[in-house]
Amino acid sequence: MLLMILLAGCARQDGAGIRSIDRHVDDRLPAAAADLSADRVVAADDARFQPLARTEHLAGAVDGRGWWRLRPEPSTAGASATHGRGRLLLVYYPYSARVTVALPPDYRPRSASIFTSEPDPAYSRRALVFPFEGDGPLYVGVESARYPLPVEVRDAHDYAVQDQAHARLLWGSVGILIGVSLAVLLFWSLLRERVYLLFALSMALQLLYVLCAYGDAYSLPALAWLGRFGVEGIWFVATSSTIVTVLFLIEFGELRPRAPRLSGILGWVGARLPGLLLIALVLPWPAYKGWFPPLGNGLLLLANLVAIVTLAVAWLRGSRHAGFVLIAWVPMISVSTARTVQLGAGIPLTPWLEYGLPLLMAFAAVVLVLGLADRMLTFRRERDAAQRHAERDGLTGAYNRDGITARLGHALNETRRLHQPLAVLFLDLDHFKAINDNYGHPIGDACLRAVVEVIRDQARLGDQLGRVGGEEFLLYLPGATLAAARGTAERLRSEVQTRCREVMGAPVRLTLSIGVVECEPRDTVESLIRRADEAMYRAKHAGRNQVVVLA
Repeated sequence: MLLMILLAGCARQDGAGIRSIDRHVDDRLPAAAADLSADRVVAADDARFQPLARTEHLAGAVDGRGWWRLRPEPSTAGASATHGRGRLLLVYYPYSARVTVALPPDYRPRSASIFTSEPDPAYSRRALVFPFEGDGPLYVGVESARYPLPVEVRDAHDYAVQDQAHARLLWGSVGILIGVSLAVLLFWSLLRERVYLLFALSMALQLLYVLCAYGDAYSLPALAWLGRFGVEGIWFVATSSTIVTVLFLIEFGELRPRAPRLSGILGWVGARLPGLLLIALVLPWPAYKGWFPPLGNGLLLLANLVAIVTLAVAWLRGSRHAGFVLIAWVPMISVSTARTVQLGAGIPLTPWLEYGLPLLMAFAAVVLVLGLADRMLTFRRERDAAQRHAERDGLTGAYNRDGITARLGHALNETRRLHQPLAVLFLDLDHFKAINDNYGHPIGDACLRAVVEVIRDQARLGDQLGRVGGEEFLLYLPGATLAAARGTAERLRSEVQTRCREVMGAPVRLTLSIGVVECEPRDTVESLIRRADEAMYRAKHAGRNQVVVLA
């Protein structure tokens, strides 16, 4: 709802406040925005101007240059007195263009571009803002324009309100991108996984591109130096962002193993060839760089298409992360492409297209962070599964020797810290070799599983069981005294004797010999196990199917 309100406050540009636009057609005058040209255009008669059919943009430029005469609507009586600011001529999305105006009352030429400190710092740089007074004609000269520039005449107060809404939306999106980039950069500093660094760098470059394309980067003291590079600096940032983003997509979306051929093509059109373009851009020769936008935009569109196809194939082949990228990326590049096409055609942008790019960049950042979190969770589950596999006995599911001794060591330290008792039971199946010899190993394996099931049924929360030999088990009981441990051992012996008389139809008559010890102050893991083992052997020598407590 808040987003809808803000977008409603950011009205579209439709040539409001302008009655007519005439293009200057005197080819003898230079098109560059110089003072002399401005003076001669202002002095030109009506025969030198050709009326345009539409009043929302400056159409008909030759090689990005031209002069126009705008006739504003008559000012509303009392508007200037009410707000004290008069009216503004607004030239939207100047991008690479340098604009020169001659406005009433004095028609003194003034020039501005987004790359310099000339624009009024009271406003954002989505538009070049020129205050004027009176109802006389407005003269606008443009050079280095890449598309027809939208224009408007607005009341200063009304535009200030709209511009504040623009700033809230833009800087809100920027804030999300900054926060996400810093958080992911922190993940990278801790985990040292390249995918996090690529993501943070991709978000940072996209953020820088948005600020440069809107012009707001050049109003920030820390980034004002970028203005010296002009539009070539924006091209460099945009292409660098494409390269890093493609590298991130290939790695995060698991494209190489899922779609090797397509990912190879994507690497060429989205990273290697743009990299060659960047090298050519920064080289001093050739001096003319006008070839860069068509080549760069062509590669970008091709890379977007290949990326979508590759991600879709990888997703269909089981890559969850490719699905996250599709959700995040397709809306963003769709709006970006539509925005570029609409600006190039000179069609006024709707609020959704004007602000869709930064908002969807923020949306994409959040979705991809969720994807990174899912990736981290997946890796954690795989690690935990591998750890469980390494620490567990594959037959019974109990801990193996390494697993149980490691946990016994932790329990021993915790026992001493809390000054609590700890008891250890060493359990051995009686006559297990004879069972294997008489009934076969499948019955023997079933006997081991049956005993483990009985022990787990009788064990308390926190008791841990491990298989430390062929038919030998270790059970430790945190917080149990020697007397309590003896009672547990007797229950286990009795339950096994009762429940395991027959296993898988074989009359095995299982019994246990159990040794019980309690942790002493000088005990180590090895000494505890050794004493428990000794107690178990005493039970064996005493006739089996017994519990022996070693104090």
